[in-house]
Amino acid sequence: MFNATQCTGKDLEVLVRTALTHRELSPGVAAAIERYRSKPCLTAIEERQLAILDSAIADGCIVPI
Repeated sequence: MFNATQCTGKDLEVLVRTALTHRELSPGVAAAIERYRSKPCLTAIEERQLAILDSAIADGCIVPI
Protein backbone atom coordinates (compact mmCIF):
# COMPACT_ATOMS: atom_id res chain seq x y z
CA MET A 1 0.00 0.00 0.00
CA PHE A 2 1.24 3.48 -0.82
CA ASN A 3 1.87 5.98 1.94
CA ALA A 4 0.70 9.36 0.63
CA THR A 5 3.14 11.25 2.81
CA GLN A 6 6.04 9.45 1.16
CA CYS A 7 4.77 9.42 -2.43
CA THR A 8 6.86 11.03 -5.10
CA GLY A 9 5.91 12.16 -8.57
CA LYS A 10 7.32 8.89 -9.85
CA ASP A 11 4.88 6.94 -7.63
CA LEU A 12 1.93 8.87 -9.06
CA GLU A 13 3.20 8.25 -12.56
CA VAL A 14 3.29 4.51 -11.87
CA LEU A 15 -0.28 4.59 -10.54
CA VAL A 16 -1.55 6.50 -13.58
CA ARG A 17 0.34 4.27 -16.00
CA THR A 18 -1.05 1.17 -14.28
CA ALA A 19 -4.60 2.44 -14.69
CA LEU A 20 -3.98 3.36 -18.34
CA THR A 21 -2.32 0.03 -19.13
CA HIS A 22 -5.08 -2.08 -17.59
CA ARG A 23 -7.85 0.31 -18.73
CA GLU A 24 -9.37 0.06 -15.27
CA LEU A 25 -9.01 1.76 -11.92
CA SER A 26 -8.85 -0.84 -9.19
CA PRO A 27 -10.02 0.08 -5.68
CA GLY A 28 -6.47 -0.03 -4.32
CA VAL A 29 -5.05 2.22 -7.02
CA ALA A 30 -8.03 4.57 -6.69
CA ALA A 31 -7.48 4.83 -2.93
CA ALA A 32 -3.76 5.53 -3.39
CA ILE A 33 -4.52 8.23 -5.96
CA GLU A 34 -7.12 9.85 -3.70
CA ARG A 35 -4.60 9.96 -0.84
CA TYR A 36 -2.15 11.49 -3.28
CA ARG A 37 -4.72 14.13 -4.33
CA SER A 38 -5.08 15.17 -0.70
CA LYS A 39 -1.46 16.32 -0.56
CA PRO A 40 -1.38 20.08 0.01
CA CYS A 41 1.24 21.10 -2.56
CA LEU A 42 1.23 19.20 -5.83
CA THR A 43 3.79 20.06 -8.49
CA ALA A 44 2.74 21.06 -11.99
CA ILE A 45 3.80 17.62 -13.23
CA GLU A 46 1.70 15.88 -10.59
CA GLU A 47 -1.30 18.06 -11.42
CA ARG A 48 -0.85 17.19 -15.10
CA GLN A 49 -0.69 13.46 -14.33
CA LEU A 50 -3.93 13.72 -12.37
CA ALA A 51 -5.51 15.68 -15.23
CA ILE A 52 -4.52 12.93 -17.67
CA LEU A 53 -6.08 10.33 -15.39
CA ASP A 54 -9.26 12.37 -14.95
CA SER A 55 -9.54 12.89 -18.70
CA ALA A 56 -9.07 9.18 -19.42
CA ILE A 57 -11.79 8.32 -16.89
CA ALA A 58 -14.15 10.96 -18.34
CA ASP A 59 -13.55 9.65 -21.87
CA GLY A 60 -14.24 6.07 -20.79
CA CYS A 61 -10.69 4.89 -21.47
CA ILE A 62 -10.34 3.89 -17.81
CA VAL A 63 -13.23 2.25 -16.01
CA PRO A 64 -13.38 2.34 -12.19
CA ILE A 65 -14.12 -1.13 -10.83
